[in-house]
Amino acid sequence: MKNNFQNVSEKVLVVSSLTKTYFVKSGVFQVGLQRKTIIRNLSFELSAGTNLGILGPSGVGKSTLAKIICRIEDFDSGEVIVDNRDIKEYSRKEFASKVQLLFQNPYSMLNPKLTIGFLLKERFKQYFYLQNKPYDENIFRDSIEELLKLSKLSTEILKMYPYQLSGGQRQRVATITVLCLYPKILILDEPLSALDISLQAQMLNFFYEIKEKFNLTYIFITHDRDLAEYFCDKILYLHEDGEYEIFE
Repeated sequence: MKNNFQNVSEKVLVVSSLTKTYFVKSGVFQVGLQRKTIIRNLSFELSAGTNLGILGPSGVGKSTLAKIICRIEDFDSGEVIVDNRDIKEYSRKEFASKVQLLFQNPYSMLNPKLTIGFLLKERFKQYFYLQNKPYDENIFRDSIEELLKLSKLSTEILKMYPYQLSGGQRQRVATITVLCLYPKILILDEPLSALDISLQAQMLNFFYEIKEKFNLTYIFITHDRDLAEYFCDKILYLHEDGEYEIFE
């Protein structure tokens, strides 16, 4: 497991006694409701600049945990602290610059009717709004040029539509859209599952490069233990019964 950062004492994420339950249909005719605990008394900490891998079978709550940390889903009990503050205390505007989620399917993050240039500009305008600053076209151009260079993408891609991109290009563009908000924590939900082996290696290198550039902390959700052990500093393994283990 790898960690290129020396100062990792700052806790950017603290999860304490987190519990999440769902009501699911039960019985022969699937008409009754039964409470199912998907996350039970989960506690862990994540230091700045480190990578946490989340592993486990399908249906154990990996993506649910990601959505809870992103405030997309609520939870029953416990506490989630991001940057020394309870996530429930943040406004939506404040929280957008703290945690961002990169979905498994990058195409779902890109409006197929809009060019990549328009999509990125709108995303960057959101950043200015979140920072209470007037939009600056020159800063946008310089920032996008830098991000495209870092992503090894040509500026010609700004004129293209999502359907015209390869799978690897779409993943990089989707990553740029979340980087436009300069988050502290970036959650990667199965980001390599749709890519072949060679593209997976390229994307891992890309994630390392932008981590150094933006001082990111990653939460990496995957079914592949080898990838998690290569990319992450520690692993949170979720079991089907709601229990969990942490490996460092």
